[in-house]
Amino acid sequence: MRGKPHRKGHHARPRTIRPKADEAQPPSENGASAVTATATRRKCVLVVEDNATIGGLLVALLREEGYRALRAWDGREAMKMARDRRPDLIVLDLSLPYRDGVEVLRELRSNEETVDAPIVVVSGNATQLTPDDRALVSDAVTKPFDIERFFLVIRTLAEFWLGMATIPEDMT
Repeated sequence: MRGKPHRKGHHARPRTIRPKADEAQPPSENGASAVTATATRRKCVLVVEDNATIGGLLVALLREEGYRALRAWDGREAMKMARDRRPDLIVLDLSLPYRDGVEVLRELRSNEETVDAPIVVVSGNATQLTPDDRALVSDAVTKPFDIERFFLVIRTLAEFWLGMATIPEDMT
C-alpha cells in the first residue's frame, strides 16, 4: 500500500478561504472602500449530480466561467444545500440515489428559498418529464450534452438574472 488511504473529508492541501464579494472590505490607502456599493456578488450555481466525472466537470466549467459552483451528490444533500445557500440557479440530474430527481424538482419548486431559482435539468431522462414537471424547469439539456449548448442555456439565464435580457421563447 502506498501512502495514506483517502479518508472522507481529508484534503491533500488546505482550502483557501476567500472573503465573500458582498462583505465589506477594509478601506484602501486613500480611504476608499475596495468594494463599491454597486458591486454584485458572483452568482451561485448548485450542481446536483451523482456521477463524479460529470459533476466535477460541470463544477469546474462553471467556476472557470466565474460562477460560485457548489456540488450535491444526492437529493437530500441538494435540499439541505439549497435551503442553506439559496443558489441563484440549480443544475439538476434526474437519476439520483435515495430520492428521484423529479421529487427533488417538485420539492425545490415548493420550497420558499428556491421557488424562484431557475432549474436546468441535465439528464438522459429529461425527455421523460411530464408536461406538468416540464413546466417547473427553465430548460433541459439531454446527456450526453454539448458543452456549448449547456453554456448557452446558463449564459441566457445569467443575462436574465441581471435584467439585461428576457428569456427567449425557445428557452421556456
